[in-house]
Amino acid sequence: MKSFFRLFFFIPFIKRAYVRKYYATGIGTYIVNSFFKRVLLINRGDILLHFTSRVNCSKKIKIDGKNKKSTVYLSFASSGGCYYQALNGIEIGEGTLWSYNCSFISSNHDPKNYSVHKKSGPIVIGKNVWIGANCVILPNVNIGDNVIIGAGSIVNKNVESNTIVAGVPAKFIKFIK
Repeated sequence: MKSFFRLFFFIPFIKRAYVRKYYATGIGTYIVNSFFKRVLLINRGDILLHFTSRVNCSKKIKIDGKNKKSTVYLSFASSGGCYYQALNGIEIGEGTLWSYNCSFISSNHDPKNYSVHKKSGPIVIGKNVWIGANCVILPNVNIGDNVIIGAGSIVNKNVESNTIVAGVPAKFIKFIK
């Protein structure tokens, strides 16, 4: 698969797919995701998403780091059923991974007028974070570096670095050494 991409480096989106290591998802997943993005115009934007995932305001999703950004792009491409609502922004650190059906919700509705979204800070996820299946990350949450979030957790408060959290709402379990 790698050599296939190298043959067509003169095409910009092929070179981007190689640099972001989308080939690691498999040729079938890559073709299906690309079909939904480029032909059906679903989940348009710079990031290739799994065809069952949805994104709002993809321009406000920022991926930080230099070395291991490809793992973040792989999570976008291979983690299905995810919802990314980035009205207030989502910042994701390098080396971060997440599983299926995760929701990243950066804005709430105004309780007095449901058609208006409240302004708040972005969701900030540190480096080398693992987010288990079916997790929900709520607005204005900062997650530190080297954190594990257990499956099915709802994160509504900041999480400090080098910890494991789980539950509804997510609570401290233990420190990672």
